Amino acid sequence: MTGLLFVLLGVSSVLAQTVKIDSLKHALPGTTGKDRLAVLYALANALEGIYPQQGLDYAREGMPLAEHLADTASLATLYASASFSSTELGDFKQAMDYAYRSLDLATRIGDKKRIATGHSTIGMSYVYIGQFSKALEHHFEALRLREELALTVPIGVTLNNIGVVYHRIGQYEKSITYYKRSFERQGSHLSALGSVRLLTNIGYSEYKRGRLDTAMAYLDKARDIAERSRILTSLAYIYFNLGNISADKKNTSASVDYLNRALAYYDSLGQKGGILQVLNALGRTYFKIGNYDRSRAYLQRAVALGTRINAPDQIKASYETLYQMYEKTGPEKLAYRYLKLYSEAKDSLINSVESKKIAELAIQHAAAANEHEIELLKKEKTISELNLEKQKYHTNLIVGVVLLLFVVIAFMVVYNRSARRSRRRAEESNEALKVMNIELQEKIVEIKALSGLLPICASCKKIRDDKGYWEQLEGYISKHSDATFSHGICPDCMETLYPKYIKRK
Repeated sequence: MTGLLFVLLGVSSVLAQTVKIDSLKHALPGTTGKDRLAVLYALANALEGIYPQQGLDYAREGMPLAEHLADTASLATLYASASFSSTELGDFKQAMDYAYRSLDLATRIGDKKRIATGHSTIGMSYVYIGQFSKALEHHFEALRLREELALTVPIGVTLNNIGVVYHRIGQYEKSITYYKRSFERQGSHLSALGSVRLLTNIGYSEYKRGRLDTAMAYLDKARDIAERSRILTSLAYIYFNLGNISADKKNTSASVDYLNRALAYYDSLGQKGGILQVLNALGRTYFKIGNYDRSRAYLQRAVALGTRINAPDQIKASYETLYQMYEKTGPEKLAYRYLKLYSEAKDSLINSVESKKIAELAIQHAAAANEHEIELLKKEKTISELNLEKQKYHTNLIVGVVLLLFVVIAFMVVYNRSARRSRRRAEESNEALKVMNIELQEKIVEIKALSGLLPICASCKKIRDDKGYWEQLEGYISKHSDATFSHGICPDCMETLYPKYIKRK
C-alpha cells in the first residue's frame, strides 16, 4: 500500500510539473526584461532533467539577458542548469566549463546556496570523466553547505549523487546506503523524477551485487512511475539496466529488446553518455551469443563516441570486449592490439584513482564527522550538550595552553641558566687562552732569537749579537732565554789542565 501511494504521489507531482512547464512556455513570448529572465530561469531548471536539450537552450537564452540586467545570482544558476543539461547530453567538457563558471560567480557574491549547486554540478561532471575522488570532494562540500542551510531536497539530491560515485567505484553496499538515506531525507518532498532516479540507482547497485530479482523489483517500480510520467531520460536508463539484467539471466532476446529501446530514447534526447553505455552493452550481448560482426560494429561505434566525448571508463570497456572477441576468433595481431589498448586505458584509470585514495579517505572522514554533527544538531537536548562540550573544550584548551606556557617558561629559565653558565665558562676559557697566547708569543720571540745562524769565535767561543758586540756564550744564552749556567770541568779538560792531579788519583 505504501509503495502504491508513493507511486501515485510521484505521478501527480509530475503532472503538475508538466502543467507548469506548458504554462511557462505559453507565457514566454509576451515577456521582456526581468520577467522574461524569470521565465527562462524557471524553464531551464524544470527541463534540465527531463528534456536536457530544451533545458540547455533556455539556459543559454537567459545568460546574455542576466548579464545585461547584472543579475549575477540568476546567471550563476543558469550556468549550473546548463552544466547539468550538458552532462545529460554527454558533453562533459562543456558541462565542466559551465559548472566552474557557476561556482566562480556564486563564490564572488557569497551565495552559499548557489556555491553548493556549483560544487554539485562539478561533482557530476567529474563522475562522467572518471575522476571519482574529485567528484566526492565536491559532493561532500555541497552536502556540508546544504546541511548548514537545512535544504531538505538538495540534501537528498547530494546524498544520491554521492551514492552514484560509490557505485561507479564498485562500492555497492555504500552506494545503496546513500541512496536510502536520500529517500529518508527527502520524504514527502521527493519528486517523481527523484523517485525514479533513486529506485533505478538502487536497482542497478543490487544488480551489481548479483541480486538480480531484487534489482528487477526496484527497476519495475521505477519504470512504472517513469512511463506514467513520460520521464524519457529515466526510462532510457531503466531499459538499459533491464537489458543488462536480462543478459545475465541468459534471456538474450529480452536483453536486446530492452537495450534497443534504451538506445532509441537516448538517440531521441541526444544523450551521448547514455548512447555510449548502450552501445557497449549491445556489443557485449552480441559477443556472448556469438554474433561477432554485430558485436564488433557496436563496439567500434562505442570507441569512436567515447573518444569524442572523453569517457575513458567506457572506452576501456569497449577495448576489453574487443580483445576478448579477437582472442577467441583471431587474428592474434588484433587481439594483442586491443589487449594493449585495454591495458593502457585500465592503467590510466587505476592510476588516477589510486593516486587520490588518501584524499578520498580524508573526505570520507570529513563526511563522517559532518554526518555525526548533523545528527546531533537534530535534537535540542543534543545541541545544549554540544554547547556544554564546547565550553568544556575551551576550558580544557585554556588550561592546556596555560600549562604549555608554564612548561615553556620553565624550559626557558633552565635554558637561560645553562646558557649563562656556559657563557661564563667560555669567558674563563678565553682568558686562559689569552694568557697562554701571550706566553706562547714570548716563547716564539725567544725561539726566534736563538734560531738562525749565530757568529761564534773559533778560539774563545764568544758570540756576536745583531749590534756587532761580542759576548760570552753564557751571557748571550742567558740574555735570550730562561737558561742559567753553573760552572764545572769535563774529564778531557781536567786531564789537560791538571795532569798531576789525574796521575795521583
